[in-house]
Amino acid sequence: MHRSSFAVLLLALCSGCLEMEQTVTLAADGSGRQAIVLTIADATLAEIQKVSPAAQLGGVANAAAVFDDELVGGELRQAGLELVRHATRQTPGRRTVDLEASFPDFAALQRSPLCGTGAQWVLAAGPRPGTAKLTLYPQGKSAWTEARAKAEKMDASTDPVAADFFRKRQQSLAGLDVAIRLRLPGDVLVWTRNLDKTGDREVTARITADKLRTPEDLVRWLAPRFEVIFDAKDCKLPL
Repeated sequence: MHRSSFAVLLLALCSGCLEMEQTVTLAADGSGRQAIVLTIADATLAEIQKVSPAAQLGGVANAAAVFDDELVGGELRQAGLELVRHATRQTPGRRTVDLEASFPDFAALQRSPLCGTGAQWVLAAGPRPGTAKLTLYPQGKSAWTEARAKAEKMDASTDPVAADFFRKRQQSLAGLDVAIRLRLPGDVLVWTRNLDKTGDREVTARITADKLRTPEDLVRWLAPRFEVIFDAKDCKLPL
């Protein structure tokens, strides 16, 4: 099983037939846990497998492998994480996996396949002494930069091709419900506007079909940046 097994599931974001909740808990020493609950339609899973790059090239990546605890555990161990929970259930036409992995340090989180192979995590000193800044680029920093520039350009002028593409995608996005939750080892001080503060030490990004009202919204959400500044005076983080 290759790391792309997790990444191909993220293709379902464009279909809307996906419910996913991911929670990353960062401890004061940089260790932590990463948990995911994912529900996907059987038909969507089959379609992803058909269109995934590995499948097209004759590779062995298998989107359904995420439902196999031995395969998931092996993939996580290769990245330096440990699988601590893996449960699956199946209802008519849908499959759900509930898994949790632990990481010993921030470097292991940076290698985690659970956000996809393009994800970038950055931990740096905050703007004031005793603060830290955590940034997640789910599709990578360069993808976020390109998406932001494209969205700003679209905002400044009407693009009939983009508008037509968006209208077609809106119908297939029904049912999309994705949440990313970050739990920090200190009080949250500042956060980007695509996040909501959902606790003293917690922020959450939630994307549902009704939030995608314009082509610009879709472009920004397909390659976002999530950033939070928190109190780190009692932490021993690798800043």
